[in-house]
Amino acid sequence: MLEAKGDCPAIEVSQLQLKLGRKPILHDVSLRVETGSLYGLLGRNGAGKTTTMRAALGLQSFVGGSIQLFGHDVSAIHQLPQLLGVALDPPGLDDTLSVRQNLELARIRGGIVGGRSVDEVLEIVGLTHRQHNYGSRLSHGQGRRAAVARALLGNPELLLLDEPLSGLDPQGVERMLDLFQTLSRDEGKTVVLSSHHLREVQHVCTHVGLIDDGHTLLEGETVDLLATMPSHLEVHTDDAAGVAKALAASDISEIIINNQVVTGVVNAQFQREPVLKSLLAAGLPVAEFFVKPSSLVDVFQDAVDTYDKQQQEVHV
Repeated sequence: MLEAKGDCPAIEVSQLQLKLGRKPILHDVSLRVETGSLYGLLGRNGAGKTTTMRAALGLQSFVGGSIQLFGHDVSAIHQLPQLLGVALDPPGLDDTLSVRQNLELARIRGGIVGGRSVDEVLEIVGLTHRQHNYGSRLSHGQGRRAAVARALLGNPELLLLDEPLSGLDPQGVERMLDLFQTLSRDEGKTVVLSSHHLREVQHVCTHVGLIDDGHTLLEGETVDLLATMPSHLEVHTDDAAGVAKALAASDISEIIINNQVVTGVVNAQFQREPVLKSLLAAGLPVAEFFVKPSSLVDVFQDAVDTYDKQQQEVHV
C-alpha cells in the first residue's frame, strides 16, 4: 500500500495522447481535479470523455503524457490508500444476477469492509423496489443508477462516473445531482462525472473541463468560466425599431431585431433599471425586459468556435 500524499490533486492528467490501434483518439488532454471538488468532464458525444476516464483508471494504455492519482502514477492505482468508486458506460452489470446480487458480488470482489452497505446505496439511488430485478429487466436509466449504487459501496474518496445522468427522467437527474453535490460539499469526496448535458451540471459542478476532438479546450472553476462570457439583454416590444435605436445609445452592443424581440450583448456592469426607465420615459412599449446570463453551453460553443477557427487557419 502506498503512502497518502498531502496537497496533491485527486487527478492530474498532463498532455495525454492515446490511440486505438493506429487511430489517434486523444491528442492533448490536460486536466486537474482538486480533492473535494465536483468536477464535470464535459463535451459532445465522441469528444474523448470516456476514453480519458478509462485511461485515468488504468484501463486504457496511452502513448504520451502522464496521469497521477493523489500524487501517484496511474500504474500504481491498485496500491492507492484511497478507495475509488467507479461507474463506467456501459454499466457492466451481470444480467443473470439481480441488482442486489450484483452489488453484493461487487462488495465481495472489492474486499469492501464498512462504509455504505448494499441496503444504503439502494436507498440512496432509489432502487430498493427494484433490488430483485435482474440486470436484463432494468431500463437504461435504472442500469445507470445501479452502477452509481455500486460505485458508492463502502467509503470511496474518489468517484468517477461516466454519463451517470444518461437515460434518467428529470426527477432522476435532480436526485443524482443532489447526491453528487452532497458527497462533494458535505462529505468532502471528490466526484468526477462525464456528461454532455451541460445545462444540468452547470449549477452543481464546482469545476469543469471541456473536451472536444480529443483536446482540452478549457478548464477551470465554473463561476470563473461563466464570468468570461457576456450576458444578453432581451426586450419584447411592439416598437422594435424604436427600442433598438434607444439601446444603441447605451453600452449595449450587437443589437439584433427579430420580429418583436430586440436582443443585445451587455457586460457584467450592466444596470437594468436605468435602461428600462429610459425606454419607458421615451414612451416606448415594453412587454418584457430581462437579462439572460451566459451558460456553460455558451462557454463551450465559444471555445469550440475558437478551436475550429484556429484549425482552419492552420490548414490554410
